[in-house]
Amino acid sequence: MKAIFFSDVHLDRADTDKKDVLKSFLKEICYDADDVFVMGDLFEFFYGYRDYIYPWYKDVVDSLKDLVDKGKKVFFLEGNHEFEIGNSLKSYAGIECYRELHIDIEGKKIFLAHGNEFIRNNPLRFLKSRFIYSIMETIGPSLTWKIAMLSSLFLSDRKKPYREEVKQRFRTFAEKRLRDDYDVVIFAHTHMPDRVDFNIDGNKRLYLNTGDLYRYHSYIKYETNSGFTIEEYHAP
Repeated sequence: MKAIFFSDVHLDRADTDKKDVLKSFLKEICYDADDVFVMGDLFEFFYGYRDYIYPWYKDVVDSLKDLVDKGKKVFFLEGNHEFEIGNSLKSYAGIECYRELHIDIEGKKIFLAHGNEFIRNNPLRFLKSRFIYSIMETIGPSLTWKIAMLSSLFLSDRKKPYREEVKQRFRTFAEKRLRDDYDVVIFAHTHMPDRVDFNIDGNKRLYLNTGDLYRYHSYIKYETNSGFTIEEYHAP
């Protein structure tokens, strides 16, 4: 059994280099995996309009669809830059989309989420509301994209600096989840790869953060014989 977890590429319309790295990664690393987990913020902005995919993202979505067509299970954990993404990816590409996911991998109980949901005073609780979604549906993909790109100049934090306090906060979030009787918790969002082995009531528990695939080149691999490891990918 092999599973791959990665996140936080933040593709936008003009990111040809990021696209090349991502498509190379999918081909070289994910094609021999059984399960592939996109842990959120693959895109700088994506609203899931039914029967519509932004043209500048279609080749990336097609690459993910190719994994599904080859018999892989592909899961997408929606990040803070993605909205109702399952409306597009499920019907078009057969990708399973979630805000958070509870899954069993070879007997290990695992909790997966992008991670931004646990931050206090999170404005996304408003941005990911039925009211905002209805506005996006009404104004359509073109105008929504323009507004999102203008907003990202002020709201996006895609080039996150290293922040030890954020890393520690996510470790705290993870420990709380592990105390809910999970064996493994995997988050993303911080852009900082991380691993902490906990001992909770005499039981070994594990927290992992994917970091980001493009800047830190980091991703997580699970294999039956070696367990969970943080790896680096450098495109040729």
